[in-house]
Amino acid sequence: MGSDLFALSALAKELNADLQGARVDKIQQPEVDELRFFVRCAGKNKCLVISCNAAVPRMHLTASKKQSPMTAPNLCMLLRKYLINASVACVGIYNDDRILYIKFNAKTEMRDDAEFYLFVEIMNRYSNIVFTDANLVILDAVKHLPLDSARDHVVVRGVRYEPVVQRKTSYLNDCIGIFRDFEGGDLYKFIQDNISGFSGATVAELLLRADLPYQCEKLTEPQLSALAGTLDDFRDPQLLQPCLINGNAYPIIYKSLCAYEVREFESMSAAFDALNTEIDNGVRNKARLKSLASNAKRLRARIEKNIAIDLQNLEECENMESLRVCGELIVNNIYKIKRGDEVLKCFDYYSGKETEIALDPKLSPSKNSAAYYNKYNKLKRTKEFVEKKLVADRNLLDYVRSIEEEIATLPFDASASPVEEELAAIGGGQKKKNAKGKVRKEQAEPPYIYCVDGFYIYRGKNNLQNEELTFKAASSGDLWLHLKNDHGAHTIIVTQGREVPSKVLQIACEITASTKQASANVDYTLRRNVKRQPNGHPGQVIYENYKTVLASPDAHTEFLIKH
Repeated sequence: MGSDLFALSALAKELNADLQGARVDKIQQPEVDELRFFVRCAGKNKCLVISCNAAVPRMHLTASKKQSPMTAPNLCMLLRKYLINASVACVGIYNDDRILYIKFNAKTEMRDDAEFYLFVEIMNRYSNIVFTDANLVILDAVKHLPLDSARDHVVVRGVRYEPVVQRKTSYLNDCIGIFRDFEGGDLYKFIQDNISGFSGATVAELLLRADLPYQCEKLTEPQLSALAGTLDDFRDPQLLQPCLINGNAYPIIYKSLCAYEVREFESMSAAFDALNTEIDNGVRNKARLKSLASNAKRLRARIEKNIAIDLQNLEECENMESLRVCGELIVNNIYKIKRGDEVLKCFDYYSGKETEIALDPKLSPSKNSAAYYNKYNKLKRTKEFVEKKLVADRNLLDYVRSIEEEIATLPFDASASPVEEELAAIGGGQKKKNAKGKVRKEQAEPPYIYCVDGFYIYRGKNNLQNEELTFKAASSGDLWLHLKNDHGAHTIIVTQGREVPSKVLQIACEITASTKQASANVDYTLRRNVKRQPNGHPGQVIYENYKTVLASPDAHTEFLIKH
């Protein structure tokens, strides 16, 4: 819904009222395609987030926070140079299109008055942020579009900013005349083809409020009048009712979407913030973990290939006993063999039948027997080695799958360094090194800590933390919980010798199952019954004397202790 001009125009009017006269205190660029302006307005500090990310293009006030990089990007440094202590003159829609602009009043280094513009093109994958001077000459942009790739919309330093050519009539203008050209047919498609700024949901709402069908004849004067009145209502800021419906932000409550739950907000910024912040975190997190997920996937594919080879080698060893029998029968019937024979026909006392054994005519009878025994011994050694290797490979595969589970459930604000360390330790990536060539150690994150009715509950965030939590932090009398026959976090209930109430146990089980989408079985036992898996990897355990509880997934953030 961010690309709907109806919502953006309502947002622009709201931001203009909120930010007019605000002074810029700080500018950050936490992401390559995201800017944050911290402004002082009417005695309050506000944060304006501006993003041209293809998945979540946006511009609104936000309460969310992000950490900035140690070194600011060039665009951020340029904006700080010109806009720190500048004031916001106005915010509006540019070119009657999905382009928001902010006009700044600033001072040059010589204390002369200056004006600057920041254009925010909210057009999904074509979104961009462009910074210009008072004459609209481009000073810099997030995405540069040279002449060879964008003839109609060039974005290069030193070139005058020209927006994308608008080939439709904007609903912000008097567009009722266009409807007089409608000769009948699909009115819904006619509006989408001729009027810019309306999403499909908004067109449906427009026709519903104007009481017009999708398919109709040429519009009558009463119908044109109803349509014009509805368009005027859409432009009236007094009718705003910011809300979220079915995962989209709308400036009014859509009657056409009455079947869905409606969440109302005090402002368009609050609605966009509630909608976009979580989506943006998910998009950023996915991009941040993409290389890790790819490394884990490649490692898993390599291990699965090794397991397939192990199984094939074991299959080849299945007939090794027949080689030993052949060698034994040759020795027992050596008197029947003459030099140059290619086949030995003899009685197999194991099967009770006559059998034929292939011989190498170039070898003596004793050497033929030795050749069969050598093949048998080689396959016997191979089987012993491959059986051990198969167990190790399957343990490693299980461990890699647990790492993939960690990556899939890693929160946006959690460090990925422990997962990188785990992958690097088993050949799934490179270890981070500092200038002296030593492995760089980051401060370990604490586990999740909950307090329920005086009982502390700890839940690990990754395999390394699970290992430390279970075998170093927990006492033998503490309760230990884990998903049954599945990958997941280790959970500890610190008992201090007390009996754990059923309520605390149930909540701990629900916390343990919180990474699942549906109810899951959770095993629990005393910590003393948990042991490391022989030759296993961090977090891999075996346990006994356990009980199982069916638990619904629930993170129980109300009991979470903030660090």
